[in-house]
Amino acid sequence: MEINLNIEKFFLFNFLFLFILIPFDGNTQETYFDLSQDEIKIETNFDGKEIIIFGLLEDNHDTILAIRGPNKKLKIQKKDRYFGLWFNTKRITYNKVPNIFFLASTDNIENLLPESKLIQENLSFNGILRNKNYNQNFAFENDQDIWIENFIRIKKEKLFYNQFEMKKFKDKLFQTSVYFPSTTTPGNYTVSVYHVRNKTIMSKEDKVINIVKAGIGNNIYNFANSNSAAYGLFTIVFAILSGLIAATLFRRL
Repeated sequence: MEINLNIEKFFLFNFLFLFILIPFDGNTQETYFDLSQDEIKIETNFDGKEIIIFGLLEDNHDTILAIRGPNKKLKIQKKDRYFGLWFNTKRITYNKVPNIFFLASTDNIENLLPESKLIQENLSFNGILRNKNYNQNFAFENDQDIWIENFIRIKKEKLFYNQFEMKKFKDKLFQTSVYFPSTTTPGNYTVSVYHVRNKTIMSKEDKVINIVKAGIGNNIYNFANSNSAAYGLFTIVFAILSGLIAATLFRRL
């Protein structure tokens, strides 16, 4: 994890300067925030990345930060034991679910908005799978909530779903540091900041963090996606040649 307190102070100082320059009306419906960087390059030595989000607080409002993306088909499976062996027998595939989901807020998020609104805006870990289309190969037996809990638990263990602290500075600025793990996949990640008052969203603004592969990893990734048949043939040939070389070496030894 990359942590640099001097950089953090630099961003906060510059944003405070920007705050002084911007004529700020307490009734404004705009939301001001920024990112320490909006692009992350995944190279061979990538071991995770910390991003700092900072912005303006509004008087008598609470602030919610959410980072989500990219939406994917995500699968969870359950194993059962037969004849002493374990098999994946039950499977659910959820559609259009964010692979990464980060949250931060100035107060307990369940106190800021009604549950129905949290589900509608995708601002709840427990509600992220509600109202999502899914396919399954079995019938539920009053255990749908258990499947959702296990899905969230697995995501949190991988650091894909996480809740971070939101710091406030003199009730004028907020700052949150979020960490993208080393297993983060390339894609666009939407950063949304909401200002909330009386359990109502008063304003919202979105920015995007673009995560891309770089270097030789990027070339391989692009080749695999644009020439899937050739890439598959290459990996088969490479595996056969590697096996032949290994077998030859062992015989000689």
